[in-house]
Amino acid sequence: MEDSPRKVAMIIGAMKCGTSSLYDYLIDHPAIAACIRKEPEFFSENQGHKFPVDDYWDLWPDFDPAVHTYVLEASTGYTKYPAEPNVVANVAAAGLAPKFIYVVRNPIQRIESHYHHMNTANSTWRNTLLGPGMIEVSNYFLQLQRWQEKFPRDDFLVLDFADLAADPRAVVGRACAFLGLSDPPERESYDVQNRAQSRRSLTTVLRRHNMNRTLRAIPQPVMDAANELVHRVRPLKKKRLSTAQRDQVFTALAPDMKRLSEEYGIDVSRWGF
Repeated sequence: MEDSPRKVAMIIGAMKCGTSSLYDYLIDHPAIAACIRKEPEFFSENQGHKFPVDDYWDLWPDFDPAVHTYVLEASTGYTKYPAEPNVVANVAAAGLAPKFIYVVRNPIQRIESHYHHMNTANSTWRNTLLGPGMIEVSNYFLQLQRWQEKFPRDDFLVLDFADLAADPRAVVGRACAFLGLSDPPERESYDVQNRAQSRRSLTTVLRRHNMNRTLRAIPQPVMDAANELVHRVRPLKKKRLSTAQRDQVFTALAPDMKRLSEEYGIDVSRWGF
């Protein structure tokens, strides 16, 4: 990869921990160049939504060295070990020295949100609530430990989703300070981005059956009315982990959560650990 004066900031996960919202807030900063796609997965190998470019820097065609200090992306596949075993090595081999931002969340909530997101967004996804990778993505200390085999501890900022949800402005300020930047301009609101579909809808049904052409042909007011009718007839209920499944998660993650608390100061007691 060619040398570049630009600095790289990566929001590396975890999936369903507010990464889309945080990315959206940070690209308001005039010194941060937005990626052509929030989640390009350039260094991942097994993500179905990987964005195809030959050169990493092509992800920021609007980068202006007179204006921008950082380029920013937010690929949650970067912390999906062991499903993505080579991401850390791929980034290191590219000769990059990024600043990493990692957001963690109550693992029970994260797993349920992960399942709901995949089950509504992907017509071919058929995993169970505790299917492959669901617990591992919540194995936060393990994911961080793999990155820190190649990159300095001081280049990582670990944030809590609960703090981001409660006071997004303050958390964005922490992220900007970590990057050595002033706070971004004030926003009118801090809306949640990439919220998983919480309602059963005709839109979801058509997408699940690869009927996007039909979907585009239906006027939006008609689609809105149809979605409301479908939801009233059959609301979509989110699946929840059973007591036994929760116990399984707690048993699997207890050692990881202890290390996360000790080394990163995350209050895992409010998650029940």
